[in-house]
Amino acid sequence: MYFLALVIVYFVFVGLPLWKGAVYWLYWVVNHKFVVKGTWSIVIGIMTILTFLPLCILFEKEPPPRPDPDPATIPGVSDTALLIPCYKSASLIGATLTAALKTFPPSHIFVVANGNAPEPLDDTEEVCRPYGVNHVWSPVGSKIVAQFVGAYAAKDFKHALLIDDDCALPPNFPVVADRLVGKVQCVGYTIKSVGPDSSKGTWCQQAQDIEYKLSGLQRAIAGKMGSATFPHGAISLWNREFLIRTFHHHPGFSVSEDWFFGGSCRSLGGRVVMCTSVFVETETPAALFWQGGAEARGGFGEMTVMKQRFVRWNFFFVAGIWYNTKYMLCSWRLGWWEIGAKIFVFQEVLESLIYLFTPFMMPISFIVRPEFCGYLLAGTIAMYFSNVLIFNELHLRLRNERVSWLVLTFYYMPFKCLLALVNVASCYWAMFKYARYFARRHLKVVEDEDAVEIVLRLEETQPRSNSKDGSVDHGGSARRMTVTAIPVTRGSVRTPDLVVTSDLDEDRDVIAQIPMSNARQRTSMAISNV
Repeated sequence: MYFLALVIVYFVFVGLPLWKGAVYWLYWVVNHKFVVKGTWSIVIGIMTILTFLPLCILFEKEPPPRPDPDPATIPGVSDTALLIPCYKSASLIGATLTAALKTFPPSHIFVVANGNAPEPLDDTEEVCRPYGVNHVWSPVGSKIVAQFVGAYAAKDFKHALLIDDDCALPPNFPVVADRLVGKVQCVGYTIKSVGPDSSKGTWCQQAQDIEYKLSGLQRAIAGKMGSATFPHGAISLWNREFLIRTFHHHPGFSVSEDWFFGGSCRSLGGRVVMCTSVFVETETPAALFWQGGAEARGGFGEMTVMKQRFVRWNFFFVAGIWYNTKYMLCSWRLGWWEIGAKIFVFQEVLESLIYLFTPFMMPISFIVRPEFCGYLLAGTIAMYFSNVLIFNELHLRLRNERVSWLVLTFYYMPFKCLLALVNVASCYWAMFKYARYFARRHLKVVEDEDAVEIVLRLEETQPRSNSKDGSVDHGGSARRMTVTAIPVTRGSVRTPDLVVTSDLDEDRDVIAQIPMSNARQRTSMAISNV
């Protein structure tokens, strides 16, 4: 496959000395025929509008401090579950839970630890135990599967708030479940980049802080006009039943799963809007290219921004052109809101095409008209710098969230220019990887037997409603739900059975043993008080 791709690249794009390839003819067109007056003005005009449009709105006012620390009195909390998927997060989850318990009761919090192992990979459960929260262990190492399991574990709640394991909810965090009305099925929250212990962190982390906050404002204006393309992967509030519907539509890719969540939401007729009244802290990589002498981060993060963007975030930039084009042409379930939503989806397509054509158009343009291209490049950089300058001095100043002038002046723009090169390179690296990635079938979460099996066992072992209206008392003791692989011997033959065990009374009595029809490992689910 890779050899065939190499042959196609040579004969189609290069050609020389056999014939003149596509790159040569692109140069010829730019040099001789590409002279339509006003072309660059139109492109720059579109870029300017899309760049400065978010600055037309301000962040919402910050909620006041809560006079009553009791979570039961906080609007929206009573029917909202907090789902925290995590991977080897024993060192991170304590701080996350401490912050979360200022807003949510322990019985509303579900920590879904996961990994490709029959037993938990670290001490996350032991860390969770003193907090009295629900702990779920899933032996399938996937964030999206963990979210899927969590959505079913919290089946008695109307709404679900999904956060990463390193997200610290502020004390005045608003649970804006009242916004989930009509076509609005998801509410994203603005986030901020921090270093260890909620510090400002390195210059790299402060540069990411500007990125994250500006991205939040861009999503906010998109939500007001139609729908944001997708919520931040670090935190989002969903109608839980609609969230489960998105799992049925979601293609199941474990990379860029938040981007596909947004696409599935819009395709199913749900809008994504933003809450900008608070900035939720999330720890980010401390270096751009290389982090010396540092220990590996827990959770789902990478050590450097380059690795984070190059390997994971940008993987579907090119494939996203297909998904976005399909959405723009075929999806109309949002009614008139589709117009605004599609404007920002088109912006994503435009950015991806720019990344794809940059290795060809930029060198050719500098060869054909070097002076003009130099001015154009300088003007583009100046436009983006003025945009972030206004954002920092107006929008962030009003919220007392300004980033220092040193970072803004001497680091941010070089940082963004280098990231632009990373984005370009990652597009071609991703296309190289697509041959192997798409050669195998990627199951939807609802098609994954292991994921569905976990959910089925959760359904069987969770308590039933006792009240006449079908409600369940959320104030009961927290529970631990663990799915592990345990081999069972029946005579001299090892058989794949399912065992459901319980240690509610300090012992682990087998309460059910159910034979499985396939030849997978035997699994067991233990449910106990924490």
